[in-house]
Amino acid sequence: EAVHAWRNALTGAPLNLTPDQVVAIASNIGGKQALETVQRLLPVLCEQHGLTLDQVVAIASNGGGKQALETVQRLLPVLRQAHGLTPDQVVAIASNIGGKQALETVQRLLPVLCEQHGLTPDQVVAIASNNGGKQALETVQRLLPVLCEQHGLTRAQVVAIASNGGGKQALETVQRLLPVLRQAHGLTPAQVVAIASHDGGKQALETVQQLLPVLCEQHGLTPAQVVAIASNSGGKQALETVQRLLPVLRQAHGLTPDQVVAIASNSGGKPALETVQRLLPVLCEQHGLTPDQVVAIASNNGGKQALETVQRLLPVLCEQHGLTRAQVVAIASNGGGKQALETVQRLLPVLRQAHGLTPAQVVAIASHDGGKQALETVQRLLPVLRQAHGLTPAQVVAIASNNGGKPALETVQRLLPVLCEQHGLTPDQVVAIASNIGGKQALETVQRLLPVLCEQHGLTPDQVVAIASNGGGKPALESTFAQLSRPD
Repeated sequence: EAVHAWRNALTGAPLNLTPDQVVAIASNIGGKQALETVQRLLPVLCEQHGLTLDQVVAIASNGGGKQALETVQRLLPVLRQAHGLTPDQVVAIASNIGGKQALETVQRLLPVLCEQHGLTPDQVVAIASNNGGKQALETVQRLLPVLCEQHGLTRAQVVAIASNGGGKQALETVQRLLPVLRQAHGLTPAQVVAIASHDGGKQALETVQQLLPVLCEQHGLTPAQVVAIASNSGGKQALETVQRLLPVLRQAHGLTPDQVVAIASNSGGKPALETVQRLLPVLCEQHGLTPDQVVAIASNNGGKQALETVQRLLPVLCEQHGLTRAQVVAIASNGGGKQALETVQRLLPVLRQAHGLTPAQVVAIASHDGGKQALETVQRLLPVLRQAHGLTPAQVVAIASNNGGKPALETVQRLLPVLCEQHGLTPDQVVAIASNIGGKQALETVQRLLPVLCEQHGLTPDQVVAIASNGGGKPALESTFAQLSRPD
């Protein structure tokens, strides 16, 4: 009723929300009150506190959105001035169920956790920025000394466990089960932390305790494989599904235990395994894929959706767009494979006809985590990068054809003029730095450290470019700077 009554006030000037944003705000407990509060506070939060419309919607789109918005209005100035938090950090804390309580707990406990327990403000924000952030912060205050002194964990490990939905329960379960999992099952503290550091960490730890002996003794898995399966969101369900389906997938479909583990060791391992059981015969017999190809598609976050999309789009992409089966498999075999395949179907004709790319170049861009976003960014920025910055299509493709292609392209657009005009690099050197995993971070680090490395430490720009032009350019540059800055 509230949406119907206020749709014009919310979607018209001055608020200008989209219908989807109105629905997102309304679709939670207290949705009516959240809509009323957005209408009242959106102008104030944007004009006086510098938030964007999207940030206000994100805060409002949870159970308790009304209270979270009012608390942001009240505490944002305090958290900025007294505690040094940024508006983005305050929004991240507020944009969860229980955002009000999390913000109030940050205000109360941030000084204590930093001064008495040695955490950084960023770590406190990470813990608070999940459903149940209040409880997680209070549990860190209570259990951090115990977990560090009695169980040998580091502060960073405690923070990693706490920085997920259900952080409180995960910390308490680590305290309870770490001795058992070490002594009875031979797990290391690092393995226990890896299992616990996800949404559902409590349930995953309890399921490891229960199923590790069965999976190792009856199914031939190693403890390390059990840990790998458990160390994802949905680890509990994935372990239970491996126990149930491993015999079937081995005997009926010829998969090896290693292949089953690879499929299960991702977020969504349970639905991926069930979809392999269902679709492997179809994809092999009707679409000509091999079992290894089906496993490769399934062995990523979102494996279920990727397999279903391959079944649906493989005929279209091969017959109408001229791709090979191997190319379709390459696109699908990454996190976000479903979205990448759908985007290839949509944008391949445009990128070929309007921008002159080849199918092989489109496939290269799409065949990475974030392929969808990289393709959309190429469509948007290729004309700009060619006309304003003189890059060739091949150079744009090289930048885009890595994990993180989208942010790398956007950073090239932003920093190429600066790096060339102020730092003396050539466009080719900027492209070389950007054309790796982590290209965005490498470019930003070159901008920051090149003057220091050249003026204070005697490196040449060519040497800085050589260090930066690899996967991991950012840490390589920072490590070089740290070594050269030592007095010895």
